[in-house]
Amino acid sequence: MLTNAVPTTNGPILGVEQGAVRAFKGIPFATARRFAKATPPPAWTEPRRCTDFGGFAPQPGYLDHALEESCLSLNIWTPAGGDCPLPVLFFIHGGAFVTGGGADYDGGFLATHGPAVIVTINYRLGPLGFLQLHRHGLDQANNLAISDALAALDWVHANIANFGGDPGAVTLSGQSAGASMLIALATLKQARGKFIRALALSAPGRNILSADHADDVARRVLAELGLEHDSAAIASMPLPQLFAAVEKVGRRLADETASGSVFGPVLDGAVIPREPRDVIADGSLRDIPLWLGSCRDEMVMFLKSTPPAAMIRTTERNVRAAFGDAGWERLLDCYRATARLDEDPYEALLSDAFWHRPMADLARHHAAAGGAVWLSRFDHRPALQPFQSQGPTHGADNACLWAHLPAFIDRPILKRKGGPMTPADIDVAARFQSTLLRFVTTGRPDAAEVWPRFETGEEPLAIFGQPFHVIPLNQGPRFRLWAELSLSSNDKNKMREAG
Repeated sequence: MLTNAVPTTNGPILGVEQGAVRAFKGIPFATARRFAKATPPPAWTEPRRCTDFGGFAPQPGYLDHALEESCLSLNIWTPAGGDCPLPVLFFIHGGAFVTGGGADYDGGFLATHGPAVIVTINYRLGPLGFLQLHRHGLDQANNLAISDALAALDWVHANIANFGGDPGAVTLSGQSAGASMLIALATLKQARGKFIRALALSAPGRNILSADHADDVARRVLAELGLEHDSAAIASMPLPQLFAAVEKVGRRLADETASGSVFGPVLDGAVIPREPRDVIADGSLRDIPLWLGSCRDEMVMFLKSTPPAAMIRTTERNVRAAFGDAGWERLLDCYRATARLDEDPYEALLSDAFWHRPMADLARHHAAAGGAVWLSRFDHRPALQPFQSQGPTHGADNACLWAHLPAFIDRPILKRKGGPMTPADIDVAARFQSTLLRFVTTGRPDAAEVWPRFETGEEPLAIFGQPFHVIPLNQGPRFRLWAELSLSSNDKNKMREAG
């Protein structure tokens, strides 16, 4: 059954009634030519049917030019009836900056149980969103994906009240690459006043790339395409040819980056003028409550990929560079001596180095600046592949967050099927969802006596498992060894600077 027409700044739209929820899918929030900034879509006057997911960004396996022209859309789920205005969850999907889309996340269940208004967005991926060509004749082609997300946030700020949402109570959220996107987005002046809290799940340790790296990627892609002297021609290059060139360059470059990735938000000095972590450390976001989460065995998925992901090699190399080969061996010996029966010490060390420790450092920066921050780890193994065989690896929390209890949902873009949940899945997922919705509604995930906020000197880590519990992060032999090695490394760096 269609909804009544809802006015927007572009024109009226029609959604569909889905039980207790109204769903509006494929709403165009912007349009863009290739390698150009997003602009508002053409206006319309007759009610537009927005009942099916719109096209998502071109990506490996989906290189249809029609997708490129229509991918900047968003989806809204809002409770039918009830009190308004409601808090809003604005979600940026992950996918290593090259895959995924908002259609993989059905927000109907969360909207009903909030109650809250749930928004998922699409943004340009791979070379279309992250190839930095502004130094190569295409002036607007810098951080286009970030600009897309900002355009979506602007649209929500201007229109969400018409869908029952409160534009003054928006929570930015994202997972994996989407978490990197939201951390960068949250620090931009253009986003200030358009959100009041933020949730980042599994943000990569190094979530901002240098301008020099991005420029090197662009030069190599242009060279691979034979366009060193005709860079403008890349704007009309067939998508399969463009993506094939990027893949070749990516394979050659992956081991040369600190993150193992050729794409991501870029410290370009214009769209992103400052390192996001520095903005957080100086207290610019101290009024924004922040929840940072990760999964216990983040690296298992990447170790088991074929071949193992480049971030495996780069993470080990970075630790060896920081602490020396002797420091690396000391760490690995410590992890072997303290490993759980089902734990791979090498994986656990890499997970801490690339995922958990950078998230904890970000929490320390925010807390030291006077901000409210909570840190969590997801330890539950969902009865859904790949987690059933790999444990609580990257994305396990996300699968439970978007579940429609008592079932996991399908993810059509990534071609992952859902399925029934076990009682343990339901128990942990229900706790995770209710905690998130409490954070979206109140700005804190739980009562202080249940889950205290992360403070300087007091570093509680909430564990989502059976049962939910809180442990101190800054205790144990692993923590002490990291602290010892970091202190020694800092002392050596200071001596070199002084010399």
